[in-house]
Amino acid sequence: MHKTFKCIIFDFDGTLADTRAGIVATFQETFRHMGLEVPSEAVICSTIGLTLEDGFKAALPSMTEREVKDAAAFYRKIFHDLAIPLTVAFPGAAAVLALLQSEGYRLAIATSRRSTSLSILCDTIGLSGYFEGLYGADSVENHKPAPDLVLKILEDFRLSPEDALVVGDATFDLLMGQRAGCKVCGVTWGNQSRGQLSSVDPDYLIDSFSELHGIVMPDCHKTL
Repeated sequence: MHKTFKCIIFDFDGTLADTRAGIVATFQETFRHMGLEVPSEAVICSTIGLTLEDGFKAALPSMTEREVKDAAAFYRKIFHDLAIPLTVAFPGAAAVLALLQSEGYRLAIATSRRSTSLSILCDTIGLSGYFEGLYGADSVENHKPAPDLVLKILEDFRLSPEDALVVGDATFDLLMGQRAGCKVCGVTWGNQSRGQLSSVDPDYLIDSFSELHGIVMPDCHKTL
């Protein structure tokens, strides 16, 4: 069987896990707590994939730096109780991860959330055991769409850009991978539309996890 890549680097929110309901609820509760205007669900969802602080700035540009800092602190305080119970893995995620792992792929996550939060969520939804590395926004200085997260993974794994495929549901993820010199794959079940993903010319664009296996193992006919 011919393997196209050695390593698959996944985004988390909107790619592996459906975190939308939890993020929206926690954002909205934070804005209410602070007595600020509460943005719509659509506006909040458009910020998923950014760091928490950048997400608050994008959701309500009138916020001061002090308000952004206080909002992020309160969000993190209530996140565990409010958002984690609403988080689930997308259908098919565990099956394709298990298959890729069994075939010798090295798997990693590159996310804009902090590493502690990522680890807790992966444990909660049962995905931790599939990954060799969990990389959060606190792993690098420059965040998505900068290439730093992917470059760090490649350095730690001792791989070249052509060895890795970056998979994500947002243009931030795809641009990060492209700027690191990797092939990129957009997924349409997350937080951005097919049109938004297509705007950055991904190498692949898929509608289900089963299609991912066909990309990384084009000569394999094993079904999920």
